[in-house]
Amino acid sequence: MDIKQLQYFIAIVECDCNLSKAAKKIHISQPALSKMIREFEKKEDILLFERQVDRLKLSPAGESFFQCAKDLIKQYDQMMTQLREGALKLTGKVRIGIPPLILSALFSEVLSDFIIENPQVKVEVIEVGAYELEKQLIMQEVDIAILLNPTMLCKESFEEVLLLEDTLCAFMSPDNPLASQEKLSWAQLDGQPMAIFDSSFMIHHQLMREFEIQGIQPNILITSLYWDYLLRTTIKTDLVTILPSPIMDYVHDAKVAQVDMEEPILWHVLLCRPKKKYYSQAEAHMFKHIMEYFNSEVKK
Repeated sequence: MDIKQLQYFIAIVECDCNLSKAAKKIHISQPALSKMIREFEKKEDILLFERQVDRLKLSPAGESFFQCAKDLIKQYDQMMTQLREGALKLTGKVRIGIPPLILSALFSEVLSDFIIENPQVKVEVIEVGAYELEKQLIMQEVDIAILLNPTMLCKESFEEVLLLEDTLCAFMSPDNPLASQEKLSWAQLDGQPMAIFDSSFMIHHQLMREFEIQGIQPNILITSLYWDYLLRTTIKTDLVTILPSPIMDYVHDAKVAQVDMEEPILWHVLLCRPKKKYYSQAEAHMFKHIMEYFNSEVKK
């Protein structure tokens, strides 16, 4: 049977095996419908229907075939829907949450490329810390979120893709006595005046956990939403800030020194979304676009 014939067979069953009713429903003559069924049964040497005096009844083989036919038609309809949507220009809306630091350091090119290539897709960027974004993703306030590992997301309900692996480092003025160290221990930050991200950022919570584990008391004088401000606070002061190592690629200022930690906190950037049976074309395309971009960057 071809797709149309499968649809005819399904119509017969759904009309309680009444050929007359089925023929009217699918706009075909009853004799033609009856002939189609008989020819198929003869060709495959199987009975789909048991013929009684005044009606048809689905045979055991017919019942099994009916379930398979419905599944096949459903797959066919989904395939055709995706084909038609793919033939049209990509439209829709995507809400993506990105922490400010990651947006500035890693996503300026990948997002602008997507927007230029897909002008009819509305991209809404929610710019808050990863700690807050995780809550928004769970509450479905964003479609896609860029988070930091580890997350508290349920692995059965959310997909996580690793985009980048790096570490957190200490940044300070070159005149700071700690700047001469090849590497810093966490103990050297005990009582040290510091400027760090506020509590809406995952880095804040990672640092506070590490301080507790190491048994040190940091002297946190400033918290902020902005990584560039945190860096500027270290100029001409003894303040130290802790930021991801890649930030140095965006710092063109000799007044800032970077010092690695002996036991660094890992900075792993994740691409996250809820697991769903169906994603809009815009959501699926952006997710794929981001993965392909970072895969190509890793290979460079």
